[in-house]
Amino acid sequence: MSINVKKMTILLTGGRAPATLELARLIHDAGHRVIVADSIPTPVSRYSNAVSRMVLLPAPRTHRKQFLSTLEKVIQEEQVDILIPTCEEVFTVASGLAKLSPLCHVWTEPLSVLNQLHNKWLFIQTAKQLGFRVPETFQVESIEELKFYLQQHGEESKWVIKPVYSRFASKMFFVTDVNDPLPDIPISKQEPWLVQEWIEGSQICTYSLANQGMMTAHTAYRTTFTAGIGSSICFRHSHHNHLQKEVEKWIHHFSFTGQIAFDWIETPSGELVPIECNPRLTSGIHLFSPEDRIDYAFDPTYEGKTVIPQQDRRQMLALAMYSYGLSSIRSFVQFKNWLRTVCSSQDVLFRWKDPLPSWGQLSTLFYFWKQTRKLGISMLESSTYDIEWNGDE
Repeated sequence: MSINVKKMTILLTGGRAPATLELARLIHDAGHRVIVADSIPTPVSRYSNAVSRMVLLPAPRTHRKQFLSTLEKVIQEEQVDILIPTCEEVFTVASGLAKLSPLCHVWTEPLSVLNQLHNKWLFIQTAKQLGFRVPETFQVESIEELKFYLQQHGEESKWVIKPVYSRFASKMFFVTDVNDPLPDIPISKQEPWLVQEWIEGSQICTYSLANQGMMTAHTAYRTTFTAGIGSSICFRHSHHNHLQKEVEKWIHHFSFTGQIAFDWIETPSGELVPIECNPRLTSGIHLFSPEDRIDYAFDPTYEGKTVIPQQDRRQMLALAMYSYGLSSIRSFVQFKNWLRTVCSSQDVLFRWKDPLPSWGQLSTLFYFWKQTRKLGISMLESSTYDIEWNGDE
Protein backbone atom coordinates (compact mmCIF):
# COMPACT_ATOMS: atom_id res chain seq x y z
CA MET A 1 0.00 0.00 0.00
CA SER A 2 1.59 3.27 -1.09
CA ILE A 3 -0.37 6.40 -0.22
CA ASN A 4 0.95 9.88 0.47
CA VAL A 5 -0.34 11.00 3.87
CA LYS A 6 0.79 14.35 5.24
CA LYS A 7 2.55 14.33 8.58
CA MET A 8 0.08 15.33 11.26
CA THR A 9 -0.13 16.17 14.95
CA ILE A 10 -2.50 13.70 16.55
CA LEU A 11 -3.91 14.00 20.07
CA LEU A 12 -4.94 10.80 21.87
CA THR A 13 -6.94 10.93 25.10
CA GLY A 14 -7.08 7.97 27.46
CA GLY A 15 -3.32 7.42 27.75
CA ARG A 16 -3.81 4.94 30.62
CA ALA A 17 -4.90 2.12 28.31
CA PRO A 18 -2.42 -0.33 26.73
CA ALA A 19 -4.50 -0.01 23.55
CA THR A 20 -3.82 3.74 23.50
CA LEU A 21 -0.09 3.07 23.87
CA GLU A 22 -0.31 0.68 20.91
CA LEU A 23 -2.06 3.28 18.78
CA ALA A 24 0.46 5.94 19.78
CA ARG A 25 3.34 3.68 18.69
CA LEU A 26 1.67 2.84 15.37
CA ILE A 27 1.00 6.50 14.60
CA HIS A 28 4.52 7.54 15.66
CA ASP A 29 6.11 4.78 13.56
CA ALA A 30 4.23 6.18 10.57
CA GLY A 31 5.97 9.52 11.05
CA HIS A 32 3.30 11.56 12.83
CA ARG A 33 3.63 13.59 16.02
CA VAL A 34 1.72 12.13 18.97
CA ILE A 35 0.40 13.98 22.02
CA VAL A 36 -1.29 11.97 24.77
CA ALA A 37 -3.68 13.28 27.43
CA ASP A 38 -5.28 11.73 30.49
CA SER A 39 -6.86 12.66 33.80
CA ILE A 40 -4.54 10.48 35.91
CA PRO A 41 -0.94 11.54 36.57
CA THR A 42 0.75 8.25 35.62
CA PRO A 43 -0.81 6.82 32.44
CA VAL A 44 1.32 4.09 30.89
CA SER A 45 1.67 6.03 27.60
CA ARG A 46 3.55 8.90 29.28
CA TYR A 47 6.64 6.68 29.51
CA SER A 48 6.75 5.95 25.78
CA ASN A 49 9.27 7.55 23.43
CA ALA A 50 6.47 7.59 20.82
CA VAL A 51 4.81 10.43 22.76
CA SER A 52 6.11 13.97 22.29
CA ARG A 53 3.99 15.57 25.03
CA MET A 54 1.84 14.37 27.92
CA VAL A 55 -1.10 16.54 29.08
CA LEU A 56 -2.88 16.17 32.43
CA LEU A 57 -6.61 16.79 32.07
CA PRO A 58 -9.37 17.42 34.63
CA ALA A 59 -11.49 14.32 35.27
CA PRO A 60 -14.29 14.30 32.67
CA ARG A 61 -16.74 12.52 34.95
CA THR A 62 -16.68 15.28 37.58
CA HIS A 63 -15.27 18.29 35.70
CA ARG A 64 -16.78 18.10 32.23
CA LYS A 65 -16.51 21.80 31.31
CA GLN A 66 -12.91 22.08 32.49
CA PHE A 67 -12.02 18.87 30.66
CA LEU A 68 -13.38 20.21 27.37
CA SER A 69 -11.88 23.68 27.78
CA THR A 70 -8.45 22.16 28.47
CA LEU A 71 -8.76 20.03 25.33
CA GLU A 72 -9.66 23.13 23.30
CA LYS A 73 -6.60 24.93 24.64
CA VAL A 74 -4.25 22.04 23.83
CA ILE A 75 -5.67 21.63 20.32
CA GLN A 76 -5.10 25.30 19.59
CA GLU A 77 -1.65 25.51 21.23
CA GLU A 78 -0.30 22.40 19.50
CA GLN A 79 -2.13 22.93 16.18
CA VAL A 80 -3.63 19.45 16.45
CA ASP A 81 -4.92 17.97 13.20
CA ILE A 82 -6.80 14.99 14.62
CA LEU A 83 -8.27 14.18 18.05
CA ILE A 84 -8.81 10.49 18.80
CA PRO A 85 -10.60 9.75 22.08
CA THR A 86 -9.80 6.16 23.07
CA CYS A 87 -11.50 5.29 26.37
CA GLU A 88 -14.81 6.25 27.98
CA GLU A 89 -13.90 9.93 27.90
CA VAL A 90 -15.15 9.62 24.31
CA PHE A 91 -18.65 10.36 25.63
CA THR A 92 -17.54 13.62 27.21
CA VAL A 93 -15.65 14.53 24.03
CA ALA A 94 -18.81 13.75 22.04
CA SER A 95 -20.83 16.05 24.30
CA GLY A 96 -18.48 18.89 23.31
CA LEU A 97 -18.27 18.01 19.63
CA ALA A 98 -19.85 21.30 18.51
CA LYS A 99 -16.93 23.25 20.01
CA LEU A 100 -14.13 20.78 19.23
CA SER A 101 -14.90 19.81 15.63
CA PRO A 102 -14.25 23.31 14.19
CA LEU A 103 -10.73 23.12 15.66
CA CYS A 104 -9.67 19.71 14.27
CA HIS A 105 -11.07 16.42 13.00
CA VAL A 106 -12.59 14.51 15.93
CA TRP A 107 -13.04 10.75 15.58
CA THR A 108 -16.42 10.32 17.22
CA GLU A 109 -20.14 10.62 16.63
CA PRO A 110 -22.41 12.96 18.64
CA LEU A 111 -23.41 11.74 22.10
CA SER A 112 -26.95 10.86 20.98
CA VAL A 113 -25.56 8.26 18.55
CA LEU A 114 -22.98 6.86 20.96
CA ASN A 115 -25.66 6.39 23.61
CA GLN A 116 -27.66 4.11 21.31
CA LEU A 117 -24.63 1.83 21.22
CA HIS A 118 -23.30 2.19 24.78
CA ASN A 119 -26.70 1.82 26.48
CA LYS A 120 -27.17 -1.95 26.49
CA TRP A 121 -30.98 -1.75 26.32
CA LEU A 122 -31.03 0.67 23.38
CA PHE A 123 -28.34 -1.42 21.67
CA ILE A 124 -30.52 -4.54 21.76
CA GLN A 125 -33.51 -2.59 20.38
CA THR A 126 -31.38 -1.28 17.50
CA ALA A 127 -30.04 -4.77 16.78
CA LYS A 128 -33.64 -6.00 16.49
CA GLN A 129 -34.44 -3.20 14.03
CA LEU A 130 -31.46 -4.22 11.90
CA GLY A 131 -32.73 -7.80 11.73
CA PHE A 132 -30.23 -9.50 14.01
CA ARG A 133 -31.14 -12.34 16.30
CA VAL A 134 -30.77 -11.02 19.85
CA PRO A 135 -31.01 -12.64 23.27
CA GLU A 136 -34.35 -12.24 25.01
CA THR A 137 -33.83 -9.13 27.14
CA PHE A 138 -35.87 -7.25 29.76
CA GLN A 139 -35.09 -3.93 31.40
CA VAL A 140 -35.90 -3.82 35.13
CA GLU A 141 -36.06 -0.84 37.48
CA SER A 142 -36.55 -2.61 40.82
CA ILE A 143 -35.59 -5.85 42.53
CA GLU A 144 -39.29 -6.82 42.44
CA GLU A 145 -39.33 -6.53 38.63
CA LEU A 146 -36.16 -8.62 38.45
CA LYS A 147 -37.71 -11.37 40.58
CA PHE A 148 -40.89 -11.27 38.49
CA TYR A 149 -39.10 -11.78 35.16
CA LEU A 150 -36.93 -14.54 36.56
CA GLN A 151 -39.96 -16.36 37.99
CA GLN A 152 -41.78 -16.00 34.66
CA HIS A 153 -38.88 -17.08 32.43
CA GLY A 154 -36.05 -18.32 34.65
CA GLU A 155 -36.80 -22.03 34.32
CA GLU A 156 -36.34 -21.90 30.56
CA SER A 157 -32.63 -21.06 30.36
CA LYS A 158 -29.62 -19.47 31.99
CA TRP A 159 -29.82 -15.70 32.52
CA VAL A 160 -27.37 -12.82 32.83
CA ILE A 161 -28.04 -9.77 35.03
CA LYS A 162 -26.10 -6.58 34.26
CA PRO A 163 -26.50 -2.78 34.45
CA VAL A 164 -27.69 -0.86 31.39
CA TYR A 165 -24.43 1.08 31.66
CA SER A 166 -21.37 -0.99 32.56
CA ARG A 167 -17.98 -2.13 31.30
CA PHE A 168 -15.56 -5.08 31.61
CA ALA A 169 -18.44 -7.30 32.84
CA SER A 170 -17.47 -5.97 36.28
CA LYS A 171 -21.07 -6.09 37.57
CA MET A 172 -22.37 -9.11 35.71
CA PHE A 173 -24.16 -11.94 37.53
CA PHE A 174 -25.43 -15.30 36.30
CA VAL A 175 -28.69 -16.97 37.30
CA THR A 176 -29.04 -20.70 36.69
CA ASP A 177 -31.63 -21.44 39.40
CA VAL A 178 -34.39 -18.94 40.16
CA ASN A 179 -34.61 -20.31 43.69
CA ASP A 180 -31.06 -19.24 44.51
CA PRO A 181 -30.72 -15.99 46.50
CA LEU A 182 -30.11 -12.94 44.32
CA PRO A 183 -27.08 -10.71 44.82
CA ASP A 184 -27.53 -7.38 46.58
CA ILE A 185 -27.63 -5.09 43.53
CA PRO A 186 -28.69 -1.41 43.39
CA ILE A 187 -31.50 -1.52 40.82
CA SER A 188 -33.55 1.67 40.47
CA LYS A 189 -35.32 3.83 37.91
CA GLN A 190 -32.17 5.97 37.78
CA GLU A 191 -29.93 2.88 37.43
CA PRO A 192 -31.88 0.22 35.52
CA TRP A 193 -30.48 -3.27 34.90
CA LEU A 194 -31.05 -5.92 32.23
CA VAL A 195 -32.15 -9.51 32.53
CA GLN A 196 -30.73 -11.19 29.45
CA GLU A 197 -30.90 -14.70 28.06
CA TRP A 198 -27.59 -16.54 28.02
CA ILE A 199 -26.67 -17.57 24.46
CA GLU A 200 -24.53 -20.69 24.11
CA GLY A 201 -21.55 -20.39 21.78
CA SER A 202 -18.09 -18.90 21.44
CA GLN A 203 -17.35 -15.19 21.84
CA ILE A 204 -15.76 -13.13 19.08
CA CYS A 205 -14.77 -9.48 19.48
CA THR A 206 -14.48 -7.01 16.61
CA TYR A 207 -12.81 -3.62 16.39
CA SER A 208 -13.44 -1.34 13.43
CA LEU A 209 -12.91 2.21 12.27
CA ALA A 210 -15.35 4.03 10.02
CA ASN A 211 -15.66 7.38 8.29
CA GLN A 212 -19.09 8.64 7.21
CA GLY A 213 -20.53 5.14 6.92
CA MET A 214 -17.53 3.51 5.22
CA MET A 215 -15.37 0.98 7.08
CA THR A 216 -11.70 1.98 6.91
CA ALA A 217 -10.14 -0.60 9.27
CA HIS A 218 -11.27 -3.88 10.80
CA THR A 219 -10.12 -6.85 12.84
CA ALA A 220 -11.70 -9.67 14.83
CA TYR A 221 -10.37 -11.96 17.55
CA ARG A 222 -11.77 -14.88 19.51
CA THR A 223 -11.99 -14.79 23.29
CA THR A 224 -9.84 -17.38 25.05
CA PHE A 225 -8.38 -15.96 28.28
CA THR A 226 -10.04 -13.04 30.07
CA ALA A 227 -9.64 -10.78 33.10
CA GLY A 228 -12.23 -12.47 35.28
CA ILE A 229 -15.38 -12.86 33.18
CA GLY A 230 -14.67 -9.66 31.28
CA SER A 231 -12.09 -8.35 28.84
CA SER A 232 -9.85 -10.51 26.66
CA ILE A 233 -6.17 -10.55 27.62
CA CYS A 234 -4.71 -12.35 24.61
CA PHE A 235 -5.34 -11.58 20.96
CA ARG A 236 -4.96 -13.15 17.53
CA HIS A 237 -6.60 -11.92 14.33
CA SER A 238 -9.42 -14.13 13.09
CA HIS A 239 -10.45 -13.95 9.43
CA HIS A 240 -14.25 -13.91 9.35
CA ASN A 241 -15.66 -12.31 6.21
CA HIS A 242 -19.31 -12.75 7.20
CA LEU A 243 -18.67 -11.04 10.54
CA GLN A 244 -17.07 -8.08 8.77
CA LYS A 245 -20.22 -7.68 6.65
CA GLU A 246 -22.38 -7.77 9.80
CA VAL A 247 -20.32 -4.94 11.32
CA GLU A 248 -20.74 -2.96 8.10
CA LYS A 249 -24.53 -3.10 8.58
CA TRP A 250 -24.15 -1.10 11.78
CA ILE A 251 -21.71 1.34 10.24
CA HIS A 252 -23.98 1.98 7.26
CA HIS A 253 -27.06 2.30 9.47
CA PHE A 254 -25.59 5.18 11.47
CA SER A 255 -23.40 6.53 8.65
CA PHE A 256 -20.91 6.11 11.44
CA THR A 257 -17.68 8.02 12.00
CA GLY A 258 -15.34 6.81 14.72
CA GLN A 259 -14.18 3.64 16.37
CA ILE A 260 -16.69 0.88 17.03
CA ALA A 261 -16.24 -2.50 18.69
CA PHE A 262 -18.68 -5.36 19.26
CA ASP A 263 -18.93 -8.52 21.33
CA TRP A 264 -20.59 -11.34 19.39
CA ILE A 265 -21.62 -14.88 20.19
CA GLU A 266 -21.17 -17.39 17.40
CA THR A 267 -23.66 -20.19 18.06
CA PRO A 268 -22.88 -23.86 17.30
CA SER A 269 -24.91 -23.44 14.09
CA GLY A 270 -22.75 -20.49 12.99
CA GLU A 271 -25.30 -17.76 13.70
CA LEU A 272 -23.83 -14.43 14.85
CA VAL A 273 -25.58 -12.77 17.80
CA PRO A 274 -24.55 -9.20 18.81
CA ILE A 275 -24.36 -8.83 22.60
CA GLU A 276 -22.76 -5.46 23.34
CA CYS A 277 -21.03 -2.52 21.68
CA ASN A 278 -18.16 -0.26 22.74
CA PRO A 279 -17.99 2.84 20.49
CA ARG A 280 -14.31 3.43 21.24
CA LEU A 281 -10.81 1.97 20.90
CA THR A 282 -10.40 -1.62 22.16
CA SER A 283 -7.69 -4.25 22.29
CA GLY A 284 -8.22 -5.11 18.63
CA ILE A 285 -5.68 -2.38 17.86
CA HIS A 286 -2.93 -4.68 19.17
CA LEU A 287 -3.35 -6.85 16.07
CA PHE A 288 -2.19 -4.16 13.65
CA SER A 289 1.51 -3.87 12.80
CA PRO A 290 3.37 -0.77 11.57
CA GLU A 291 3.35 -2.26 8.05
CA ASP A 292 -0.46 -2.21 8.02
CA ARG A 293 -0.42 1.61 8.22
CA ILE A 294 -3.46 2.08 10.43
CA ASP A 295 -2.72 5.81 10.24
CA TYR A 296 -4.15 5.77 6.70
CA ALA A 297 -7.51 4.72 8.12
CA PHE A 298 -7.43 7.62 10.61
CA ASP A 299 -6.86 10.16 7.83
CA PRO A 300 -10.31 11.72 7.18
CA THR A 301 -9.48 11.98 3.45
CA TYR A 302 -8.65 8.25 3.08
CA GLU A 303 -10.69 6.43 0.42
CA GLY A 304 -8.66 3.23 0.00
CA LYS A 305 -9.34 -0.38 0.95
CA THR A 306 -10.26 -1.39 4.48
CA VAL A 307 -7.07 -1.79 6.51
CA ILE A 308 -6.91 -5.33 7.91
CA PRO A 309 -4.01 -6.95 9.84
CA GLN A 310 -1.77 -8.75 7.33
CA GLN A 311 0.47 -10.51 9.84
CA ASP A 312 -0.36 -13.35 12.23
CA ARG A 313 0.31 -11.18 15.27
CA ARG A 314 -0.18 -12.94 18.61
CA GLN A 315 -0.37 -10.45 21.45
CA MET A 316 -1.07 -10.63 25.16
CA LEU A 317 -1.24 -8.55 28.30
CA ALA A 318 1.58 -10.40 30.05
CA LEU A 319 0.82 -9.39 33.64
CA ALA A 320 -2.84 -10.29 33.16
CA MET A 321 -1.94 -13.65 31.58
CA TYR A 322 0.25 -14.51 34.57
CA SER A 323 -2.46 -13.48 37.03
CA TYR A 324 -5.99 -13.80 35.63
CA GLY A 325 -5.03 -16.30 32.93
CA LEU A 326 -3.10 -18.67 35.17
CA SER A 327 -5.67 -18.55 37.98
CA SER A 328 -8.48 -19.49 35.56
CA ILE A 329 -6.90 -22.85 34.65
CA ARG A 330 -8.96 -25.85 35.76
CA SER A 331 -7.44 -28.72 33.75
CA PHE A 332 -4.18 -29.90 32.22
CA VAL A 333 -5.59 -29.19 28.75
CA GLN A 334 -6.26 -25.58 29.75
CA PHE A 335 -2.75 -25.33 31.19
CA LYS A 336 -1.24 -26.53 27.88
CA ASN A 337 -3.34 -23.98 26.01
CA TRP A 338 -2.21 -21.22 28.41
CA LEU A 339 1.45 -22.23 28.11
CA ARG A 340 1.25 -22.38 24.31
CA THR A 341 -0.37 -18.93 24.23
CA VAL A 342 2.21 -17.37 26.56
CA CYS A 343 5.14 -18.86 24.66
CA SER A 344 3.86 -17.76 21.24
CA SER A 345 2.60 -14.27 22.12
CA GLN A 346 4.28 -10.89 22.53
CA ASP A 347 3.55 -8.63 25.48
CA VAL A 348 1.65 -5.58 24.23
CA LEU A 349 3.60 -3.25 26.51
CA PHE A 350 7.22 -4.30 26.11
CA ARG A 351 9.24 -3.24 23.05
CA TRP A 352 13.02 -3.30 22.90
CA LYS A 353 13.04 0.12 21.22
CA ASP A 354 10.49 1.49 23.72
CA PRO A 355 11.02 -0.41 27.01
CA LEU A 356 9.93 2.12 29.65
CA PRO A 357 6.13 1.60 29.45
CA SER A 358 6.62 -2.01 30.54
CA TRP A 359 8.05 -0.69 33.81
CA GLY A 360 5.85 2.39 33.90
CA GLN A 361 2.74 0.22 34.08
CA LEU A 362 3.68 -0.49 37.70
CA SER A 363 3.16 3.17 38.63
CA THR A 364 -0.15 3.15 36.72
CA LEU A 365 -1.29 0.05 38.60
CA PHE A 366 -0.12 1.52 41.91
CA TYR A 367 -2.23 4.62 41.27
CA PHE A 368 -5.31 2.47 40.58
CA TRP A 369 -4.57 0.38 43.70
CA LYS A 370 -4.59 3.55 45.80
CA GLN A 371 -7.95 4.45 44.28
CA THR A 372 -9.37 1.06 45.22
CA ARG A 373 -8.35 1.67 48.83
CA LYS A 374 -9.77 5.17 48.82
CA LEU A 375 -13.07 4.43 47.06
CA GLY A 376 -13.70 0.80 48.06
CA ILE A 377 -13.95 -0.45 44.48
CA SER A 378 -12.14 -3.09 42.41
CA MET A 379 -9.00 -2.52 40.35
CA LEU A 380 -11.01 -2.82 37.12
CA GLU A 381 -13.55 -0.27 38.36
CA SER A 382 -10.81 2.13 39.48
CA SER A 383 -9.27 2.07 35.98
CA THR A 384 -12.31 3.92 34.57
CA TYR A 385 -13.82 5.57 37.65
CA ASP A 386 -12.88 9.15 36.67
CA ILE A 387 -13.77 8.85 32.97
CA GLU A 388 -16.80 6.56 32.76
CA TRP A 389 -20.13 7.82 31.49
CA ASN A 390 -23.42 6.26 32.66
CA GLY A 391 -26.00 8.23 30.74
CA ASP A 392 -25.45 11.40 32.77
CA GLU A 393 -26.85 14.62 31.39
